[in-house]
Amino acid sequence: MTLHFNRACKTQPIRAAFSGPHQPREQHVLSKIELDIQGLMSSLRSTPSIRNQGIWDPSQATLAGESYILVDDSCVLCIQDIRIFQPFRSRVFRGEYITFQYLQDTGNYFHLYDGQVQQVRSGSVSLTAAQSSITEIRQLRPAASIKPSRAVAIHVSRDHLIETFGLRPDLWREEYRNAFIGGGAPSLSIGMPLTPEMWITIDAVLDCDFDEPIRNNYLKAKAVELLALTVVQFNGFDRPGGIVSLGSADRDQRLINIASLIYRREINNPPSIDELSRRVGLNRNKLTTGFRSSFGITPAEYSRRLRLDWAARRLSEGLDVRQVAIEAGYDSVAAFGRAFRQRYGRVPTTPPQQL
Repeated sequence: MTLHFNRACKTQPIRAAFSGPHQPREQHVLSKIELDIQGLMSSLRSTPSIRNQGIWDPSQATLAGESYILVDDSCVLCIQDIRIFQPFRSRVFRGEYITFQYLQDTGNYFHLYDGQVQQVRSGSVSLTAAQSSITEIRQLRPAASIKPSRAVAIHVSRDHLIETFGLRPDLWREEYRNAFIGGGAPSLSIGMPLTPEMWITIDAVLDCDFDEPIRNNYLKAKAVELLALTVVQFNGFDRPGGIVSLGSADRDQRLINIASLIYRREINNPPSIDELSRRVGLNRNKLTTGFRSSFGITPAEYSRRLRLDWAARRLSEGLDVRQVAIEAGYDSVAAFGRAFRQRYGRVPTTPPQQL
């Protein structure tokens, strides 16, 4: 099969130098990769699912692991559980397509469009309406070449987004509306924190391990669900109570809610506070203060209570103590027993079976 949608099939080293409002002027040697969304859609119409074929980077010297699914004739889901081997600059050519970029755990990077520089953080979703834009990742997150990033993108045509999915740019302020509907310069890029519902749906996409054809159908459905959740948020973006009107404390609270969701979903392998801080894009002090304000305890204690309460329920269902300790993320039965006794005042036991 010939893949003809990548304008620059050769990864090229370039030297990037720019400054933004919060970024000093620096120079970095970056590899260069490019993607043409219209060409990608053309290829997917004949091959609706493409996995691990180096679409961005055919040599896979810069990054590897992305996959693409045609949701319908005007929409594509990009699963970006990629490993990154070196800093890079990527350019996306969109034409009439709009990009929603969802970042769970990617580290921070810089987004360039119309001469502007925007820092993008983990724990966010952004809408980009631009003929083309540039993204730079100058510094790799820890273990980027081993541990895949957790991100998803959806590219959807402007008309399809409005007519089928119900986006209402007419509710936005004039400059946003004109930039979105105009289709040319000036371009538009809007970002907001992920909602807990979005986070759950992204987890479902990234963690899907179904066999085909169930996988393909499931991911299409999740892409539609994610778009629906996103459109609801962006329709209210510029209205009273929307994200624009939220203060920093309210935005931080959204991230606290997502952090608590991560702990609930990752009971057997909870992230450290530093890792959780990086994943949701909230510094350690704000994270700890936010948990104390919302739950009356630290993040570590919140995680510990979740695990032990879950373990108590599992024991009441008749599971073996050793198995429950492992599932709750404890290295040993002794460590689990100490934590359990401290929480409940008794040793963990399985209730005797009724005859």
